[in-house]
Formats: sequence, structure tokens, C-alpha cells
Amino acid sequence: MALPLPEGQLFHIEYRVLPADYEMPSLEAAFDHYALGYHIRGDRTTITPDMIFTSHPGYVSAMAPFVYHRTIPASREPYESILIKFSPLFVRPLTERFGQRLLDDIYSYPANHFTVEIREQVRQLFFLMLEEYRHSAVYSDFKLQCMLSELLLTIAEYRLPEENASVHPTTLTPPIIEAVYYMEKHYAENITIDDVAGVANYSASYFSRLFHVQLGKPYTEYLGSIRLKNAQRLLLSTDKSVTEIALESGYQYPGNLTAAFKKRTGMTPQQYRRQMVRGSLVLQS
Repeated sequence: MALPLPEGQLFHIEYRVLPADYEMPSLEAAFDHYALGYHIRGDRTTITPDMIFTSHPGYVSAMAPFVYHRTIPASREPYESILIKFSPLFVRPLTERFGQRLLDDIYSYPANHFTVEIREQVRQLFFLMLEEYRHSAVYSDFKLQCMLSELLLTIAEYRLPEENASVHPTTLTPPIIEAVYYMEKHYAENITIDDVAGVANYSASYFSRLFHVQLGKPYTEYLGSIRLKNAQRLLLSTDKSVTEIALESGYQYPGNLTAAFKKRTGMTPQQYRRQMVRGSLVLQS
């Protein structure tokens, strides 16, 4: 279970720096608060029952109560963020004015990113709230309520469509979430369906059917999409050779990566890398 709000508080905010290899030890869900996290540095992949998404610097992740999830590093940068937790009571003036549906809409999609201008406004709000919380003056609670309301309304009004999230065709059960988490963590290794089925405590045949139903694609194809996304990230964020990237992404032979890239994009990895310098092309999972 995620750590609850401190006793007697309806709002909490903290600045965090976690090691690059930090990962949640188990599935977690909050039961007494909503959470908002502003990503300053590092990249994190989050697995929820409804989708998988990766948050980058400038993103705001939004996690509602009772939503089980796990996060895993998506880069080798330390994870620096500001985390807000708040009780529904703390935003009652907002929900009384605009209805609970506003909050539900914001939290129906946990990955939020913005234009450069709006991202700076969002960043400033997070840091202003952190400063006010630490200041703890007589009017701080009211000021924090106002700033949090402004932040939530900004998210609702200005967030951009997230094109890189993988939305599940059906809600994932906890064993399948654990299996996907294992795949995201070990994709560079020679993992088999028997290995992953064991994580979920299912037989390989039953796991294969359940996985296909919940993820909408078979195990082998899904593992391939994870490896391809990692190769894409390395092509765009490093100057490593295609051979190095292929091996780091779980391909035994560079030719397998090239074949997968050509099948998905019609281009070789080298062509893809050059294309990204000239334009904006996103590889969908």
C-alpha cells in the first residue's frame, strides 16, 4: 500500500530524489488520497490496470485512489520529482463548484504533458506549493487549496494527447500486471513464456491465453514491442551503434532489430535515427 497522508493532514507535498535504479517493491495503491507527481529528471514507466505509459521530465503523473500500479526506471538518470498527496476533502470547494466529474476526468488518464509555455506554469505551481508548504503560515492551507485548484484546472484544460501510452483492451488483473512488470524489467534477457508465466503463478498455456485477452496481443509480440521501444529510445538518446543497441534491447543479432524496425516503420534503425533529426516520428507500441 502507498504511504498514507500524515496523520491529521489533508495535503502533503515533498521533493524527492531517488536512485536511477529505484523500483517499487510491489503493487501499490493509495486509499486515502489522490497523487500528483511532477517529473523534474529521469524517466519512469508506470504500469496500471488500464494502461502503460512513460513519464519524462516536465510530465505530471496523476494517480487516483484504489488504482494499483508499479513503476520501473526507463532511463539511467536519477529520479527527481515533486510529489503531492491530497484528500478529496482538501479540494471540496473545487468539486462543489465543478462537480466530482472534473476530478474523475483528470484522473482517468494518468500521463499528462503540455506545451513548453504551460509546462513552465505547471513547474512554477509545484515549486510554489512546495515553498508554501514548508513555510507553513497561518494562511498556507487556503493558499495551497487555491494553487492546487489552479493546477488541476490547468491539467484539465491544457494537457496534450498522450500518443505513446499503451491502453489495454481490458483491465489487467494483478498477476498480469506483475508479469508485464517482469517483462519491462528483464526484456534484455532471454526470457521465455514459461519464465513469465511462473511470475504470475500460472501454467504457460493458461497464461498465454489470459495474457492475449488482457493485453490484446500474444506474449511474443508484446515482448517484441517492449524491446523495440527501448531500441527506439536508445537510437534517439545515445550515439551507440545499432549492434550495441540491439544487444542492450534483447536482440541476439543486430539483423533481428533491423528486421523488426523495417516491419514496423519501413525504415532501418539508421534511417529512423536520421529521420528523427529532420522531423517528428513516433514509434507506436
